Amino acid sequence: MKFTLAYSDDKDLVPLRPLLEGAVDRDIVLEPIRIKEDNLKFEFYRYDLVYLPLPLLNYIKDVKFISNGAKIADRIGLVGQCSGLKVCVQNSNSTEYYYMKIFNQKYSVTIGQNCECSVGVDNVNVDLTQSWHERCGSLPVVLKMIAVNVNDDVIPKIKIAIRESASIVANTGYTSQLSKELGLKGRQAVECFITKCREAELCSKNSFSIF
Repeated sequence: MKFTLAYSDDKDLVPLRPLLEGAVDRDIVLEPIRIKEDNLKFEFYRYDLVYLPLPLLNYIKDVKFISNGAKIADRIGLVGQCSGLKVCVQNSNSTEYYYMKIFNQKYSVTIGQNCECSVGVDNVNVDLTQSWHERCGSLPVVLKMIAVNVNDDVIPKIKIAIRESASIVANTGYTSQLSKELGLKGRQAVECFITKCREAELCSKNSFSIF
């Protein structure tokens, strides 16, 4: 079975590499299609699977996520040559943008490319994860999850293939073990982010489910 997969960053695909490269034999073939993250909310229903930043729940109702293949970080912070309280992110629908608006409000966040000081999860110079832990406990930060626009009876087959692929990558240390399967901590992290986002009046009450 072949499914289209929309994504916006090559790093999104890391947990899926074994599956994409044929190392996982589960009769599931993914066709990755890269699109701009800001366009995901407009083109969401055109694809079978979509790597979706959590804030896009503001624009899409009743999203069905799977608990496998998520993009997860143990820390988040400032990257690059940073001084003062001005930082930038690549787009306003990213989890990183909302993270700053919810958990680090003292910073002025702008939108831009190739910024000297940006928000990221790799090669962090100034760790800003503490504010997350203070409000959500010792949970990871879930940046993106895979949303599915397929019949429910197909979802288990997709989950098995992606879980196996993500497990291979997680066992090499390149991704979090929770990328293989969110588990309780991962689900709690998603719920906490959405709850705090709604409390800050930045997120809608659109419903979603995790399979």
